[in-house]
Amino acid sequence: MHPLRHLLLAVGPFLLGSGVSAQRVTDSPELRTFSEQRIRHQKTLGLTLGTFALANIAVGAVAAGQTSGETKYFHKMNSYWNLVNLGIAGAGLLGSRKRTTDSETLADAVRKHENMKQILLINAGLDVAYVVGGAYLRERAESHPDKADQLRGYGKSIMAQGGFLLAFDLVNCFIFKKRGDKQERILLSAGQTGMGLVVPIR
Repeated sequence: MHPLRHLLLAVGPFLLGSGVSAQRVTDSPELRTFSEQRIRHQKTLGLTLGTFALANIAVGAVAAGQTSGETKYFHKMNSYWNLVNLGIAGAGLLGSRKRTTDSETLADAVRKHENMKQILLINAGLDVAYVVGGAYLRERAESHPDKADQLRGYGKSIMAQGGFLLAFDLVNCFIFKKRGDKQERILLSAGQTGMGLVVPIR
């Protein structure tokens, strides 16, 4: 249930390489807008995750030293979890600063758009697993009274973090789909009728 797996998937869009060697058929304003929109959204994802992580680390570090029992462990886990969040968000933002649309073909743009939606959906599935895992830790507290506070605190934290990430991934997947799919269909239609370009979607 470690968050690293989720966050490595979340940062995937920032690290995607361009595996298509086809030349850019046309410097279409629509294609450029489509690509720039995706890059802006990816930066927003990194900024949002990074801000959330910083807030959790700051609050958790202070609160863990001023509380006791399961509340202390709740804040400690929030800090641990979000140290990973912050590292991945920072790496993603650093990579996105170098990304441009100048050499991006229609095939590149469509592939990256589809990959982004798939990654967010996979993340959402992992988020559900985090929530279930947190609930399991809370249940274990009943049979481990010597570690009850720790298990309950960690369990509640993982459930809360997983719930946030689930909402985060689903909302952003919906935004990508609602805003990008229509543009994608228009671009593909133009490719079929005017560009003669076959676009592999993987």
